[in-house]
Amino acid sequence: MERSRDIRTLVPAAAGIVGAGGWLLATAPRDAAALAERLGPVLLFVAAMSVVVNLAADAGAFGYLAAWLQQRRWPGLPARAATWVQVVALATVSTVFFSLDTTAIMVTPLAVVLARRSGADVWAVGLTVVWIANLGSLLLPVSNLTNLLAVSGGMFGGTGDYLATMWRPALVAAALAVLASAVVYRHRSRDRVSADPAVPRGAPGPLDARLRVSLGTLGCLLPLLVSPVPYWLSATAAAAVLVVVGIRTAPTSLSVRLVPWSSLLLVTSLSTVAAALHAAGAAAWIGARVMQWETSTAGLMLLGAVGALLANAVNNIPAFLALDVGVGDVAGMAALLIGVNAGPVVTPWASLATLLWHDQLRRSGVDVRWRRFVMAGLLLAPLAVAAPILAI
Repeated sequence: MERSRDIRTLVPAAAGIVGAGGWLLATAPRDAAALAERLGPVLLFVAAMSVVVNLAADAGAFGYLAAWLQQRRWPGLPARAATWVQVVALATVSTVFFSLDTTAIMVTPLAVVLARRSGADVWAVGLTVVWIANLGSLLLPVSNLTNLLAVSGGMFGGTGDYLATMWRPALVAAALAVLASAVVYRHRSRDRVSADPAVPRGAPGPLDARLRVSLGTLGCLLPLLVSPVPYWLSATAAAAVLVVVGIRTAPTSLSVRLVPWSSLLLVTSLSTVAAALHAAGAAAWIGARVMQWETSTAGLMLLGAVGALLANAVNNIPAFLALDVGVGDVAGMAALLIGVNAGPVVTPWASLATLLWHDQLRRSGVDVRWRRFVMAGLLLAPLAVAAPILAI
């Protein structure tokens, strides 16, 4: 079933790359070269981070951290409130330093275990994860693929320049995610839920060599991703370390499926199609309209709203690629990033992280009622876009 889904994604993605890429190479070779230079480091980073996260998970790093968290005591806090604090901390750190997709894949199942252990409401904990993943993905370039695309496009001069512009709206968006999840969590916690006795409560197990290396690599990677060292180089080096360790200690853990090829091909295909459309004349048409919105707060609000609407209609990656060509200054880029990062919390397909989150909940036996998700997102999305833009 999973392989058939991958094939259904790979075939049209490959066709888009071949068709649009061939046309772009033939008619606008400079645009094709610029696209490759911009997208190459981003795709390498995504692939390397996938290897790091998946090998670390196979070594038991995330299970070890979950068991460690389960042993912590929070004086004065009931078990369910402590669970919410732990999930917020996990989701925030994971999103900021390892990307929202990593949060969806790794934090979601850990949050479900923690919720069931303490008797917390699983749905409220799940919303906490996905809302922090999306709204909290503005602080660093590595937090979201769209941020990396913005930096690689030359609008920002690197991580420091990006952070100088985005830290205020990023903190506002993250605070809104935490506040919204706290409201839902408090409301849902009125219903008493018993802890699940079937969930294991053991302490962290022993640290074998592979687990120690995995935890050490993750610990070293955190500061490197916010250092002047290129993000793709840090991630690639970390992946190389874990691959070498895997070859020596657990060769069966190494597989081509460590890398999300279908997602990378889809991103490449969407980027190539967008570049081809821009070269065919769409760039001038979009630029004439978007540049008019960058001169006022109301215009920035409109740009963010258009980005959010387009992201919820199709997906945040093609939404960003369609609009960023018309952005001419840093404020406009910040508004667009807010729209396509914090805005896609309404539809299930608005961001890849939401789809990955749903898949992890399903694997954990949690039923997602999309109507409740959409209704909550409709209330959150306008605030999630407007408030951060006011903080630019």
